[in-house]
Amino acid sequence: MAARRIAFICLREYLAPDSLIDDIKAAFGGVVIANEQLTPDSARDLVASGRADAVAFGRDFIATPDLPARLRNGLPLNQQDPATFYVGGAKGYVDYPVAEEV
Repeated sequence: MAARRIAFICLREYLAPDSLIDDIKAAFGGVVIANEQLTPDSARDLVASGRADAVAFGRDFIATPDLPARLRNGLPLNQQDPATFYVGGAKGYVDYPVAEEV
């Protein structure tokens, strides 16, 4: 992929002893964005250690519309309601509270 000048890879690679993130990053040689059940702490550790260049959040971003501010300020995230994900309608998308409302 590096030879094809791919800008980045966004991995859904679960962090465990058998994780391939380090091997993938070494083989690719480009920007790696980690995304798979990360916590704020595991995300910070991945970037600080150089194992990933950036991180992405999916379900936590759906449930916590002000996720960047909460991560920056060490605030707790909203509880996710996966039963409302991708089913249409406003519930589960625009009804999660922002930190000031909690």
